[in-house]
Amino acid sequence: MIPNGVTPADDQIAADIFGMSVGYWQDTKPWQRIGLKLLNREGSRRRLYSKEQLLAAHAEEERAKALNEQPRYDLPTVPAGEHPDDLLDLEEALYALPEERRVTLSTWKTYKYGDKTRLPAPDFNLGGQEVDGEIVGGEDFWRRQTILDWDANRPGRGSQPGRGRKVGSKNKAPRQPTPQAEERRQQARLILDEQPNVVTAKVLAESLGVHPVHAERLLRAARLEKVRDLLKERADLTVEDVQRETGLTVVAHARKLLDEARATTAVQ
Repeated sequence: MIPNGVTPADDQIAADIFGMSVGYWQDTKPWQRIGLKLLNREGSRRRLYSKEQLLAAHAEEERAKALNEQPRYDLPTVPAGEHPDDLLDLEEALYALPEERRVTLSTWKTYKYGDKTRLPAPDFNLGGQEVDGEIVGGEDFWRRQTILDWDANRPGRGSQPGRGRKVGSKNKAPRQPTPQAEERRQQARLILDEQPNVVTAKVLAESLGVHPVHAERLLRAARLEKVRDLLKERADLTVEDVQRETGLTVVAHARKLLDEARATTAVQ
């Protein structure tokens, strides 16, 4: 868990602060000598630290080195207890729920990419890289309150009486987008049309004033819409055409987008 008010750092960030390779950092394990508090849960694949503690420890080592004495670490305290803005990894997010509301861990993991039940978009990603407007790799985290709010409004097992769809009821018509949402969708498409080789989720987030995760969804939707429009004019649209028109650099991403556009266009 990344407590509220703490800036998270992984091994790479820690190694950069101390001016060493990440391999040397991992081999020599300075966090044990310094007494850094690990923020990750036991069994997590990624060690997490407080960046504030790392910076304080490095500054003390530099001070002690200049005076030829042993460092005396006086590290910032890491907050204890629970806070609505704590950042939780996927497994921690599950155990933030009341016990009677929890599913199995394997089921919970399917919610991350699910079609029927899907977790909200992550609030933070550590260690990922932006590729074609999407964050690839790294580790996702959710605010404690994000998960609790999502669960409180989720129908299904353990729901309060009256929540969810009644047995035998028909699907309702899709919710219509708000004027603000429609305006953002149109702006995203306009920016994509004007600057296909420049626009990224980060650029879109800054232009529209939205969270980067939301900007990723807007950018992908704009790209899909544009490819659908192009297919109406050119049935023989190629992957290379999609790359040129949408700014995608990875061939596999462009091919996937083209296949999806063709499938949905055929259904319509």
